[in-house]
Amino acid sequence: MIKVGMNLLLWSDNPSFAQHGQLLDKCKQIGFDGVEFNVGLISDMEECRRFGAHAGELGLDVTTVGVFNPAECNPISPDPALRRASFPVFKDYIDRTLAFGGKLICGPFYQGLGYFSGARPSKQEWDWSVEAMRPGFEYAHEKGVTVAVEPLNRFEVHLINTVQTAVDYVQEFGMDNVGLLVDTMHANIEELDLAQSFRKALPWIKHVHISENDRGIPGAGHACGQDVFDVFKQGGYDGYLTIEAFNLGAPSFTGALHLWRTFAPSDDMLAKQGHDYIRKCLA
Repeated sequence: MIKVGMNLLLWSDNPSFAQHGQLLDKCKQIGFDGVEFNVGLISDMEECRRFGAHAGELGLDVTTVGVFNPAECNPISPDPALRRASFPVFKDYIDRTLAFGGKLICGPFYQGLGYFSGARPSKQEWDWSVEAMRPGFEYAHEKGVTVAVEPLNRFEVHLINTVQTAVDYVQEFGMDNVGLLVDTMHANIEELDLAQSFRKALPWIKHVHISENDRGIPGAGHACGQDVFDVFKQGGYDGYLTIEAFNLGAPSFTGALHLWRTFAPSDDMLAKQGHDYIRKCLA
């Protein structure tokens, strides 16, 4: 059965349980089946456990998402120290995911976000990335955590932009816990046919981000059409469709994601309308 989730980054890029624990209650009231946390924003394990415990009390599943800051670690850096740093950072992300009570982490775990060599991706970068990430993916497997690797658009990364390239990447590992996250916003930029690209990759898809072409309200634009939902309905997908949207609550991401305007009168309205649209498309 397909489930519907909500990424809490919509409301805050500096979450604390004392201030934002009630967001889980709000998501439950709206009708979401699960919530998603950015593991890079909460480093305190006790905070992770508090959020996770409350999610469990409410019957909400937890997934996590993360990225690599290329100044801290980068699997495709020419600097071997930055490549080696990828494992401890990713291991920490897995440990935080477990503290949340989660069993799935997603993100572009093949290079640092916003890092560009200035040239086309090379075989050397590909090999560096596979070598750097293998220990982390193996650690995730040992801990029972699924890793969903996310292709991003060409303006954010250069190693993996298309769904097919992401399939090729995860096949390098031959691990049943390593698959894909597909995101409708990124695919809207890079794929000639979103639905067809998702359909071909369905055996490898572990997680889905529903994100409108402007990163606003799902259903208000053209990146989340009924044909996309039909792929998952008809293809036997039984994972999450999680809204990743932005509006007012993440000012630190404004520059990185080029979010220069608001997309809804309130964050709550965006979440509710997005949830209702997805349920309608799945009906």
